[in-house]
Amino acid sequence: MNKLIITVAPVGSFSTKKDTPHLPVTPPEIIEDGIKCWEAGASILHYHARDKDQKPCLDYDFFAKVLEGLRKHTKLIVQISTGFRFPTHRDDRIRAVDLRPDMMSLNVGSVNLARGPYINDPVDVEYYAGKMIEHGVKPEIECFDVSHIHAGITLTKKGLIKDPPYFDFVMGVQNAIPYSPQHLIHMIGSLPPGALWSVIGVAKAQLPASTLGIVLGGNSRVGLEDNIFYSYKVLATNEQLVQRVVRLAKELQREVATPDEARAMLKIENS
Repeated sequence: MNKLIITVAPVGSFSTKKDTPHLPVTPPEIIEDGIKCWEAGASILHYHARDKDQKPCLDYDFFAKVLEGLRKHTKLIVQISTGFRFPTHRDDRIRAVDLRPDMMSLNVGSVNLARGPYINDPVDVEYYAGKMIEHGVKPEIECFDVSHIHAGITLTKKGLIKDPPYFDFVMGVQNAIPYSPQHLIHMIGSLPPGALWSVIGVAKAQLPASTLGIVLGGNSRVGLEDNIFYSYKVLATNEQLVQRVVRLAKELQREVATPDEARAMLKIENS
């Protein structure tokens, strides 16, 4: 069984410091959190940008500052999000690709989220994938539904995603696929040979999804983007969430991958 790749997503698009004071929303805060999570055992850090009002944005300088800081102080694989749920030009979503991060998220399909439709036009998705190939950036294929797995397979067959494709199952978002062991097993069974996968359990699904991901030979993503609680009504830190997955992996006799080992497994070109 491969070693476990742990991704931490310290900040997403919705929670603010009103929800939890532990949420990092500035470049220095994300870098500081990233250092702690790297030391705790994370190999990949996935992040979004926020403006001065803590609203999600696509600020190029924000992405650049975090990338520079994490590369200076850690060995983390740095993954910039292209996710954005508001109308914008496609070039704005992919602009940070020229920073040549190690990875970027690639949302391959649309989904009707509770706050409105999250649109990912197939033409735009191919454009993003082409830009990532051009700049040597490894895509992480975000799957909110089983159909998104097949969209990722199609991109791979077209040569727009290099082997091995890396699929990330987003489970537990309202109006998208819910988390259950049965759903996760079905998604794994839908993958092409040689593909690697990770699972995101949103909110209360984070702990069981991470645990089953470890048992079934996949990889796990944790962090305050997806879940702000450690246990019932107890707020978490990103570091604590990473530490817990490391402990679980140890108890389940699954070794945790270092960033360098994860780079080799994923065949990441940039460094």
